[in-house]
Amino acid sequence: MSPATFRRSLLVCCDLRRYGAADDQLQRELQELLVRCLDRAGEAAGLDRSTWQRQAKGDEEWAVLPPDSPEHLVVDSYVRALNAELTYANRYRVPEARARMRLAVHHGAVVDGANGFPGQDSVLVSRLLNSAPAHAALEQFPDADLVVVLSEIVYTTLVRAGHTTLRPGDFRRVEVAEKTFQGHGWLWIPNGDAHALDLDLDQPTAHEPTVRQHAVASGGSMVVQAGRDAQVPSSPWPAMNPGRNDQRSHPDPTYRPDGGTDR
Repeated sequence: MSPATFRRSLLVCCDLRRYGAADDQLQRELQELLVRCLDRAGEAAGLDRSTWQRQAKGDEEWAVLPPDSPEHLVVDSYVRALNAELTYANRYRVPEARARMRLAVHHGAVVDGANGFPGQDSVLVSRLLNSAPAHAALEQFPDADLVVVLSEIVYTTLVRAGHTTLRPGDFRRVEVAEKTFQGHGWLWIPNGDAHALDLDLDQPTAHEPTVRQHAVASGGSMVVQAGRDAQVPSSPWPAMNPGRNDQRSHPDPTYRPDGGTDR
């Protein structure tokens, strides 16, 4: 393999919650909303997302940034702007139609492959994204639109070292055990308290059947989708009252009382 294919870069990936429970029309709207929020956040942070190598996968984006990207702006300004964009976009949407996101950031080795980016660092950021604590944070904090998990190297060299405006005390060290990966990350909930998160996740509830996957990742493999959001409840949409024009009952998730839309 040519040495020119190897570099060290930021890896940023995100995934929407409960996308699989939406119907086709809502899935299309959520995809558009996802891309719009990511692009606007990049613009607000002064980042050129057109230079990112992005893999789109419906409700997910997996991105490798140029090696010279300003890491502190990505971890700080971009993440804060993304949270603000999601909050703004969701303000008049019914709860089941909100775009709520997990995001993971890692810095490591990147190698171009025939169908993605193989390597252990690519696997690591995917495991952080799909970790049980990240899923639990969105479940336990319904007002949170974004949950962030940083790898140890990103947290230590940027946040704890004081190169961002993020406060180290707002992050919580969480154990990550996904498939064959065993490690930890640093979790932050911009609109919540990560230290109040209940991480006693050993016993599944009666409403959430557990699927155990036994997979071995070879050195050249990468998995970027864990499939947790594919669970579809028997009745995903509550009854709505079209007579009330508020975010709890209006049948149009993009409705705005000022007469505009988020489209």
